[in-house]
Amino acid sequence: MHMILRTLWIFLRRSSLQKVSFMDETEYTMRVLPTDLDLLWHVNNGVYFCFMDFGRWDMIFRNGSFDLTKKNGWYTVVAGETIRFKRSLQLWDKFTMKTKIIGHDNKYFFVQQKFFCKGKEMATGLVKIRFLKQKGGTVSTNEVLTAFNIPEQLSPELSRDWAQFDSNYLP
Repeated sequence: MHMILRTLWIFLRRSSLQKVSFMDETEYTMRVLPTDLDLLWHVNNGVYFCFMDFGRWDMIFRNGSFDLTKKNGWYTVVAGETIRFKRSLQLWDKFTMKTKIIGHDNKYFFVQQKFFCKGKEMATGLVKIRFLKQKGGTVSTNEVLTAFNIPEQLSPELSRDWAQFDSNYLP
């Protein structure tokens, strides 16, 4: 519930966001609020995943995924996510999250999200995203790439299992 105002904010401003291509990295800046903290007075580990949702929402509004999925009767789901922490975000810290699709396999797109504060990397997350049809069934990554007119070489195929992916793409 404490994320509702941030959620409303990103949805209300989606039409004014600068557009990017499907594979472009996006940046989303936020500030740590008191409701983001745990008993140790730094950002709760679970809150990072909520922050990552905002970074991906920003990306899909900017790269056209939101409009394309609505038009085609598709939606996306998170199939897996993991994170590694380097430093803690503290109360009132202003931080930037960089979000980028780094590749795909035949079922999933893989998104890397990095948190930066005062020029330092704070955490890195990896997310597996799958496209599904609202009427049932799956959408292959090739269908999505074709719908965006993305040449195959711009979205490299990552044919590793999730455990290898985690250890290879997290610092």
